Formats: sequence, structure tokens, C-alpha cells
Amino acid sequence: MSEGFRAEGLRLRREQDELAVWCAGSQGPRVLLVQGTGTVGASWQAQVAGLAGDHQVVWFDHRGIGASGPLRGQVSVEAMAGDCVAVLDAMGWQTAHVVGHSLGGIVAQEVARQEPRRVLSLGLISTAWAGRSVFFGMGPRGLWLSLRMKIGPEAARWRAFAAMALSRASLARLGGDQAIALLRPAFCESFLATPPIVRRQVAALLRHRGGSMAALETIPTLILTGAEDLIVDTRLSEVLARKIPGARLERAAGAGHAIVLELPELVNTRLREHFAAAEVRLAIRG
Repeated sequence: MSEGFRAEGLRLRREQDELAVWCAGSQGPRVLLVQGTGTVGASWQAQVAGLAGDHQVVWFDHRGIGASGPLRGQVSVEAMAGDCVAVLDAMGWQTAHVVGHSLGGIVAQEVARQEPRRVLSLGLISTAWAGRSVFFGMGPRGLWLSLRMKIGPEAARWRAFAAMALSRASLARLGGDQAIALLRPAFCESFLATPPIVRRQVAALLRHRGGSMAALETIPTLILTGAEDLIVDTRLSEVLARKIPGARLERAAGAGHAIVLELPELVNTRLREHFAAAEVRLAIRG
């Protein structure tokens, strides 16, 4: 992880599985970070570095991936949401701001359904209401690049993925090698080969058809999407925003699906503003 904060790790037994959990920060609002398909908790390093000075932040590797133990239980959006609740319990946190990226945003919504009174606010980044809609909403360029990810030498496949995950501006600024260097630490080992745990996560998304939004109606919600997202089309974020009364939707120019890596300062600023506004709202309500 980045310098400037001290991260502490713990192992959490969750039914049949063991989760690797880290936390940083000793004061301020409490924040749970939940990442997407094939990614590990280290994908949040820029957010942890930017928030841990005056926030308490917890993040973890999903069951069966990264530093977490081998998968023994099921993989579903509901089970992963249960893991999030277990992380909050292990931290002794009754409430927290919950932030999710991609699959993690769908999981964050399910956390709010399961435990609405424990979710102070939602930050939903590059995500959708229903998991299966992600696959049916992908455009021609995204589909073409997803095929190129499966063909040729590893470096070429990573370049194809970079073109899929990042904006054109980021690719031009970074160049191929730096773009790959930015992405690789965020993903699990052998990600491009689609290891079994990634296939299980994808299957969980395909099974997910959305859910009731009643529990989310009173939770302050920020929806942030990259204007050039080829993986979760920005139109899906618009659909999501319409389903949550009062949700704030922002499309970030110069960002693709990997907005948390491309524009970390923007993401951190928007999250800080969102948490602060939610805290004020809660204080007023008493």
C-alpha cells in the first residue's frame, strides 16, 4: 500500500471461508470499501492513502481471492454482502459509509438491503442496479476488446484490457507500459486467464437481477461514473440513479471504468464531500 498511513491486517473467519481484512486511520468517519470482479483490496490504495488521515477505513479481499483463504463457500452477491456485514462486526462498527466499485457497488446495495440502519451513506462507483445488465449493456468496442484480452501474448492482452478499463486520455498520458503497471496490482493473480474465482464472481453477476430499492430510499447516495466506461455503460448508472430518490449522479470526463485508479484525487474529493454531507444530515436528524 502507499506510504503515509499504517495499515493493520487481520484474518476473519466467515462461515467456511477466511477473509483477509485491513484497516487504517484512527479517527473520523468510518468507511468500508468494496471492490469489483477480479480485483483485490489493494485496488483501493489511492483512496486509503487519501482518506486514512482523518477517516477510519476498512477494506478486504473477497472470499477466495487475493490474500483471503481458498474458496469453500458459495459466491453470490448476497453472500459477499454478508461478508461486508461480518467485516463491520469484526471492527466493532455499528455503522459506516459503504463505498463499492463495479461488482462492489452491487454488493454495497445489497448490504443496504440487508442492514439499512448500518449504512450511513452509499458511494456507488462505475456500477449498476442489476449485475446481469452489465453484460447485456456492453457496446461493440468493449466486446471487441474483451475478445482481444483472450488472444496473443500476455503483454498484448494486458494492453487490450487497459484500453477497455481506462479512458483514451489516460492511455495517451500513461502509455502502454505505465497503464499496465497501474492496473496489474489491482487484480488477482492470473486475472487475464479468468481463474475459477473470477468465473464464480462473473456467474454471481449474471444471476443478479437487481432488487428492491425501498431500503435505499433514505440513504444518501453518490453515483460516480467515468464518461468513457466501456465495461459498465454510463447509461446503467443513469438507470441506477433513477431508482434511488435524491441520489447524486456525476459523470467524470477523462475517466473509464477504472476511475478509482485514473482520477483518485477526484474520487477522494467527491467521497469526502459526500461523507461530510451525510454526517451533517444525520446530525440534523438527530
